[in-house]
Amino acid sequence: MRLRLRFATFRHWLGSVRVRLTLWYLAILALIFLVFGAILSGVAVHQAQVANQETLHSISQQLASTLGADGTLHVDAAFGDYPYFSGKQTIENLTGKGYPLGPFDIAVYFSVSDATQQFGPIAADGVARLRTLVALRSGDQSSYAQMNLPVSLGKSAATDMTYSLAFTDIQRQGTSVGTLVVGRQVDYTSTFDTLVPGLIVAGPITLLIAALGGYWLASRAMRPVRLITRTAREIGETDLSRRLHLKRHDEMGELASTFDRMLARLEAAFDRQRQFTADASHELRTPLTVVNLEVNRALAQRRSPEEYERALQVVQAENDYMSRLVANLLTLARADAGEAALRFERVDLGDVALEVVERLAPLAREHDITLAVGELPELTVAGDRMYLTHMLSNLVENAIKYTAGTGTRVGVATCAATRDGSAWACVRVEDDGPGIAPEHLPHLFERFYRVDTARSQSGDDDTPDGSGLGLAIAQWVAHSHGGDVQVRSDVGSGTTFEVWLPLSPPLHAGTGTGSAD
Repeated sequence: MRLRLRFATFRHWLGSVRVRLTLWYLAILALIFLVFGAILSGVAVHQAQVANQETLHSISQQLASTLGADGTLHVDAAFGDYPYFSGKQTIENLTGKGYPLGPFDIAVYFSVSDATQQFGPIAADGVARLRTLVALRSGDQSSYAQMNLPVSLGKSAATDMTYSLAFTDIQRQGTSVGTLVVGRQVDYTSTFDTLVPGLIVAGPITLLIAALGGYWLASRAMRPVRLITRTAREIGETDLSRRLHLKRHDEMGELASTFDRMLARLEAAFDRQRQFTADASHELRTPLTVVNLEVNRALAQRRSPEEYERALQVVQAENDYMSRLVANLLTLARADAGEAALRFERVDLGDVALEVVERLAPLAREHDITLAVGELPELTVAGDRMYLTHMLSNLVENAIKYTAGTGTRVGVATCAATRDGSAWACVRVEDDGPGIAPEHLPHLFERFYRVDTARSQSGDDDTPDGSGLGLAIAQWVAHSHGGDVQVRSDVGSGTTFEVWLPLSPPLHAGTGTGSAD
């Protein structure tokens, strides 16, 4: 069990972002190191080739300087007899006269008279190969090549060795008298013997240091992520007030700021949800309490038919209120969930306003309110007729309710206007009621927000108060149609609500014009 736990911990550690970043970093660094080693080796070999060619050119010049009048090279006379050695010797150890050829160097001179002079341990087959190669040359004064040549070292059989060759034309008075071929064994072993141990030692050390440094950097870079993770674990559904406040101006700081803004939105959403639930519970508890009291009172003892009728009227009124409240809550819930299916069509806003006025005229007469109709020109908008009717009904019914007792008139009118270069339709609902205090205006469209104490003066105890959802629904309908709802009010002078919706072009003849207020 303990071994399994350790293995699970190791797998978790191995799968962490820090380890994966470190491994990727090491893989890239190892690849760079291999490429660097290959390039370094190539440069070293190239430099060795260049140095070898320069040396061969220098040897060729020294040997060519010994050319005599008889057309042969007098190397022995110039530098002394060439000694053969079986071991590796430096040029200075050969003779005291600075013999230009090393123990494994070769030189072959082919004169135009087919005479051949050879120096060094080259075998006869090698001379024949060089003769063929010289015959194929294009006449360049100097060139370089690389090939395998048989050499004889002491009494042993000829052995092939790779030589770097320099071909030099020997000229006298502008005329070619022969070709000198000088060769030196190609041996890059010393170059690799110097580079490879250094790379083998430096490579693992570099990768180890890089692994430690990369893991430290990855851990430091992932520290804000761990902070965010720890904070997210500590935050519960009931505690969304925690914030990271990570003061960094990089990607991690941007992530933390986004996380903080998300928490703020979630906190606000949960607060609204809690408030909404509490308000809905409160709004439903009151009519349920009234119904329960009326029913208990009616059942406590035998009553007269008039008393039973009154109890049933109270129950019916409270039931109507709860039905409207539940319907409004369902509408807002569908709107919040994005499930409200709006069927857009061309709708005449003037017809909608006239329909609402005719339907609510009895309610206005019941409250001694004159429901006046202003100009209703034909204004075509793209919208859902049912929801537009619901929106306008809420505004007119709200105006009638809060004007009763202090005012006598509610007016409804429509017009067209130009705003920001676009054609808009406007429907106005204005009353001469008590008005709304300025401190209430910013909160009018909040759910369950009511200013009954400021506006309701009807004093009719049989009429349930509003739920505070009508204006919220009206604003949602306007926004879902690409418009907005605006309100102006002066205490003691009345209130005006304006709904602005974009017109559907083209406008019909006879459409009124005006300017946006």
